[in-house]
Amino acid sequence: MNLKHLIYLLLLASIPLHAQFIPSNQNPKYTSSLNPKYNSSINPKYNSQINPKYSSNINPKYSSAVNPTYSSSINPKYTSSLNPKFNSKINPKYNARLNPQFGSWNGKHLFNESADVIGMLVYASEDVYLFYNMDSEWMGYFVRAKSNYNLFNLDGEWTGKFLCSDGENGHNLFDDNANWTGNYAK
Repeated sequence: MNLKHLIYLLLLASIPLHAQFIPSNQNPKYTSSLNPKYNSSINPKYNSQINPKYSSNINPKYSSAVNPTYSSSINPKYTSSLNPKFNSKINPKYNARLNPQFGSWNGKHLFNESADVIGMLVYASEDVYLFYNMDSEWMGYFVRAKSNYNLFNLDGEWTGKFLCSDGENGHNLFDDNANWTGNYAK
């Protein structure tokens, strides 16, 4: 291999690749059982048990146990172990394995209604997922509250958005009025 080809190869290798390879058996575009569009049991429009509009115990407006405004144990402003600003173990600036730009990471992908990947949820701890957009930009983090996960911005402010379990190893994303956004994590 000549020097010119070696330099070209090194340049290509140094470009961060943001495309995500998802095995077909884990991709809702190819596995309909993972897609709420085709599987009514994981679709909150058709399953009231996973819809916070109809199940008050998973709705932060009606259950203080899953509302970080009323429960300091799930609020990173009052529980430093949940806050990446104060816990270097869950901060991607100090822990490279938590940054999807640097290769392997554990977690879930966030999909839109068309089953396109729109983000990544990187497993930081038992209680925290770091949220990245598709450019690997750190956008915020989700903190566990029972089977829900509340979304906080980087300043530790609750956005009002939250993930509810779909009952089958995934989550659906809801806005602050408990409306399903159509987005889901697998």
